[in-house]
Amino acid sequence: MRTTRLTETCISQRRSPWKCIGLLSGIAFGSLAVFVMVLPVFADGADEHHGATTTFSAGPVLWGGLSLGVVLLLMVGLRSLLVRQVAPAGGDGQRLSYWGTVRQFSKNARLFLAYSLMAELGTGIWAVLFNLYLLRLEFSITFIGTFWLLNMLFHGIAALPAGVIGDRFGRRRSFFIATTIALIAQGSLLFTREPAVILAFAAMAGMGEAFHGVTGAPFMMENSEPGERPHLFSLNSAFLQLSRFGGNIAGGFLPLALAVVLGTPAVDPAAARGALVLALPLTMVALFPLAFMKEKPVERVEDLRQLVMLRNVVHAGIVARLALLSLLVGTGFGLTIRFFNVFFKEVHSASDSEIGTILAFGALASAGSILVSPLLAQHWGKAKGILLSQMASIPFLLLMALVPSLTAVTVFYVVRGAFYALGQPLRNQLSMEFVVAKERGTTAGFTHTAFDLGGGVGAGVAGLLITASGDFVPTFTVAATLIAVPAVLYFLFFDRMEARDRDRVASVAPAPAGN
Repeated sequence: MRTTRLTETCISQRRSPWKCIGLLSGIAFGSLAVFVMVLPVFADGADEHHGATTTFSAGPVLWGGLSLGVVLLLMVGLRSLLVRQVAPAGGDGQRLSYWGTVRQFSKNARLFLAYSLMAELGTGIWAVLFNLYLLRLEFSITFIGTFWLLNMLFHGIAALPAGVIGDRFGRRRSFFIATTIALIAQGSLLFTREPAVILAFAAMAGMGEAFHGVTGAPFMMENSEPGERPHLFSLNSAFLQLSRFGGNIAGGFLPLALAVVLGTPAVDPAAARGALVLALPLTMVALFPLAFMKEKPVERVEDLRQLVMLRNVVHAGIVARLALLSLLVGTGFGLTIRFFNVFFKEVHSASDSEIGTILAFGALASAGSILVSPLLAQHWGKAKGILLSQMASIPFLLLMALVPSLTAVTVFYVVRGAFYALGQPLRNQLSMEFVVAKERGTTAGFTHTAFDLGGGVGAGVAGLLITASGDFVPTFTVAATLIAVPAVLYFLFFDRMEARDRDRVASVAPAPAGN
């Protein structure tokens, strides 16, 4: 009864989530304690698994699928509880309809979501295979870290000009320019084994990819109403994860199929290269919905010199805070997410199909949890939602580095991804919430520059740390710190600002009929 009352309290008190945080943390750590005690029941034995390169072990997949199912059920249950507490604008007492809001999206927003649903198919294949492809060409983990260092460094260098160009000339055409440049570079680097040439194409691909993230958030902000933005940002992130899920699955099994066709071993670089080449047209096809978009007119800066001098930036202090937070988050990203496939391969000797399936489980869990994030924002605000979700992911990241069982690590990976993904659309929306239209592209440019510079440094450091230590414990430990610090800073920087905005909206809202 006491737990039930505490749960009801954390659902009903929208601005005081601390009891809920304590309850969820207690449940999480209690569950972890029980889970660690029963690890021997499904420990798959790292030594037995060592050396498996083409086999597909059922243990990690079964328990990973089970954990995925539990995560999705919990998210559905949480969403149902939250929906019952949300009243729509106008005070008519009706329940908020998630999909009813979606049906009111503009044509542009729907086309953008169609793009999101296909955008990560090719990227998902590359996420599984590219690092493994480099390992099969006998490049070192340090070289892989250098590759991503340059890729993200030049991504960051190009991000700010991309934001400025978007503010001046519009968002849509940026996607076409960016994708063309990135695909040319990615396709070219697959047909050379010269380290310097590969690194040069890494830089070129990074510059091409810069426009995507920089222009996406401003476009969604400009083509939506305040009431639908949490849903639009959430669905965009969820669709990207669903798209990546399909790409991860394909990336895990394509090399096996191509090995049969080519008559080579599954671990041959040619099989991985063929799968990576097949991924490139998928990225181009994803652009098709964007061809039908018509950008909504917004205030733009007509004088390019004003953009270069950043005279369009009205909220410099807010932009500086967002850039700092993005730098920290990006560094944690470079330390971990860029190397998860290497982690599964080098530490647990997982096969391509296992790695693809595990990453796909993580993507699907992320997609399910992301759909809950707008309800978290409506109840507790974006800053509190970011704090709660990021902090909850940290124990599972640390356990991934410490536990020797691939089966257990798969479960931790899925749960970690679900918690971490909750904050992703909240960060994206918050970064656009407190700036005006003419500075959004520039703001996105600054934040993406900071994120990518941090990510590049994180990837370079990760390559050195992994090589020096021989394991991933130092890398994941540093990353955990770089997840916790910005989570707290988001709350300290923006929670009061959100509260003032909510109070201002409430003060000007029309009174319910009959009052």
